[in-house]
Amino acid sequence: MILQRARFLKSSRMISTLVGSSGQVYKPICVMHNNPNESPEFSIYLASGNNNNAAFVLKPVHSSIFEQSQELKQEFGKVPQIRHHADEDEGQNILVYKFAISNLLEMINDCPPLPLQARKTILKEVGLALENMHARNWIHLDVKPDNVFIDWTVNMENKFCLQKVQLGDLDCALKLIGSHLLNHKIGNVMWQSPEGLLGRGMGKHSEVFSFGLLCLFVLTGVESYHPDFKNLTIEPEQVILHKLLSNFEPLPDALVKHVDDEKGCELLKDLWTLIEEDDEKRAEGYEPFEQWTEIDYPNLNDNAKRLILRMTNLDLGKRAEMADIMTDPYWDGAGSRGIFDTEECFTNEAKSVS
Repeated sequence: MILQRARFLKSSRMISTLVGSSGQVYKPICVMHNNPNESPEFSIYLASGNNNNAAFVLKPVHSSIFEQSQELKQEFGKVPQIRHHADEDEGQNILVYKFAISNLLEMINDCPPLPLQARKTILKEVGLALENMHARNWIHLDVKPDNVFIDWTVNMENKFCLQKVQLGDLDCALKLIGSHLLNHKIGNVMWQSPEGLLGRGMGKHSEVFSFGLLCLFVLTGVESYHPDFKNLTIEPEQVILHKLLSNFEPLPDALVKHVDDEKGCELLKDLWTLIEEDDEKRAEGYEPFEQWTEIDYPNLNDNAKRLILRMTNLDLGKRAEMADIMTDPYWDGAGSRGIFDTEECFTNEAKSVS
């Protein structure tokens, strides 16, 4: 039963039975997630529908997000790679989503033997979602594996069956006006571009960089930019920025000019000076990206590195656009779904969804 795969929290407070605008009745079962930055009424719930075998997610949001979700659904409702709410309660500003089996972070961490072709297929779907958004001047602003939702099963022949991949959690999405860029820190630091870490001049180019980091993680299964948050003595943005500059060197004047902020530019230059001074004794993981090998990073062959370097160029003017990335020959043979041979990597409980 699919409900077995969800991770739930205990809560003494539950929202009442909800009737969506479609007339469907949703009965909350338990809390899936408590937002530490919000009051309890913004907790996310697992719910059942009229058919008890169907599961849904109830997500209370602020009125501004509710209204934008309606706008996004109207604009991108026909794009299958973008996740939208299936129903809503306008009076309570609650969005109703169909329950997804996994998110991409869980999928990659729980199943290291997931075949390369399945990984490429998943990434291609995410890329198509971003390409569609960018074509209409929207940016997602929080591209990370936890925000990619996947429906899948394992069939009787122990083959991985990929059914649907969608980029979701559009709460931070923004429509750019003309050539204006965002000067604000937003999103998860582990998946941000250098300019995003500094909160200066974020736009479509920043999201391309984030997609490059997502590709690196999904292909290799290695979270290369996950610092030890508990033991950090400086801001995580500085740690990750140092590593990005080390991996995708050198620091171009174009990035400094783009950031156009005294403190941000000073930090970039100081970090680059440090990298140059330590060039012959770099710590593990701080080597230039071109030197990375499949021994430490599975599936990172020359073709994959070539694709990722197109997206992670520190010179924003040389960074590829999503439309160009999605026509790259690296994606040849990757469809929107499929059945893939895989080694044993799913628990018996997970197999029960098939």
